[in-house]
Amino acid sequence: MTTSSTEVVSRIREIMNRLSLNQSQMAERINIHQPNLSAILREKRPCDEAVINKICISLDISKNWLLTGEGEMLKFPDESVDEPEVETSHARESYKLVPLINIDSVGGVHSLNLIEPSEQYTIKLLPFTDAREGDVAIIQTGNSMSPTIPPGSVLLIRKVEDWQEYFGYGNIYVLWLRDGRRITKEVRRYDPDPKNYVWCVSYNPDVADEELPRNLIRGVWKVIKYQADFGW
Repeated sequence: MTTSSTEVVSRIREIMNRLSLNQSQMAERINIHQPNLSAILREKRPCDEAVINKICISLDISKNWLLTGEGEMLKFPDESVDEPEVETSHARESYKLVPLINIDSVGGVHSLNLIEPSEQYTIKLLPFTDAREGDVAIIQTGNSMSPTIPPGSVLLIRKVEDWQEYFGYGNIYVLWLRDGRRITKEVRRYDPDPKNYVWCVSYNPDVADEELPRNLIRGVWKVIKYQADFGW
């Protein structure tokens, strides 16, 4: 099921208004990237069933109301959503301490990192919800991903083992290149030649998007969360 109707988007906005959530807070509550939520609200991206289920489970919203506008916004106690892999709001309250590594990822495809790989060490442990064993946190430098991910942000990243076979297009990744650099980009399908290239998207409107040869990529880490407010 896929829906991008104005009525559903309007009801998502109503949820945000009723719960006093801005886009960043809403994205955090339902565990999706803020740019993806923004695209849904502008009807530039379909609100698919996975997102609908996350909204219903995380915020206790009636799925019938969200899709049709009928009934009450809050779901009844016996109403369920058929997507068991989505974390419940109770599970999301727990957190894991993740090592913040002294290494950076830069926004620009042609930019140099500020920290050499030889300087890696654990600065401290940071609490993150949705973290798993093996996740690490690193520092974002450069402004190619601003204003969404400004310099100084902390990225919670998770290694993607099978990226050669499958790239989850539309997500933000840290790409470790064969020349040793680490870059942060939203990765999309490069339609002219998807076998040999990926399309790297910048969030800074002054920085051009561009293709990147797959053979230049040594490793891939998915950005699970990013935090611009240090507050620790």
